[in-house]
Amino acid sequence: MTNEDFKAIRKRLGFNQAELAVLLGYGSAVRISEFERSTNPVAVPRLVAMVMSAMDETGWRPED
Repeated sequence: MTNEDFKAIRKRLGFNQAELAVLLGYGSAVRISEFERSTNPVAVPRLVAMVMSAMDETGWRPED
């Protein structure tokens, strides 16, 4: 999954970086920002990419 793919999915699901960081178990939005940045991005871990793809396909969001 590319950094652009990751960011596009996050936006389609309606999460900001902080909300997605909490959902994925990261301590801060900085990790999400690292995945999404266009210069020198951090690779999206395989399991995280799978979760993001599944949420995108189903439109799943946690209940508030």
